[in-house]
Amino acid sequence: MSDIRVTSWIELQEALFESSWQHGISRHRSNFVFRGAPRVSHGLETSLQTGHFENQEIHLLTSFRKSALRSAVHGDWVWHWLSLAKHHGLPTRLLDWTYSPYVAMHFATQDPRQYDTDGAVWCVDYRKTNEMLPKPLREALSDDGV
Repeated sequence: MSDIRVTSWIELQEALFESSWQHGISRHRSNFVFRGAPRVSHGLETSLQTGHFENQEIHLLTSFRKSALRSAVHGDWVWHWLSLAKHHGLPTRLLDWTYSPYVAMHFATQDPRQYDTDGAVWCVDYRKTNEMLPKPLREALSDDGV
């Protein structure tokens, strides 16, 4: 893992879109997912971890599911409930990632009170990380077309 420090908008653009040109489709399509944070010191901990709610996860999600409309998610699958709960501010094990570096930059710069602090945009090559997954999980992703 390497850190890149930029000092201008154009440097940021060049860093985020480096190696994103896909000759086969004649377009920029990055193999990265992005996550923005308002402080460089912000880690990749989930809201469960930063709030010390790990031991309450089952109870939080169960209570959320009881009070939510059953039609709020497509199918009664825990990952659907977790994503809906995250969207509504419940501490979860999920981290939000985006295919758009601009969305990540928004989250890194959205709070004017943090403008005197260096923000961060995390970039992860999802194809490389998927290759490191255990074989059964790689196969499940392949079966889902991911």
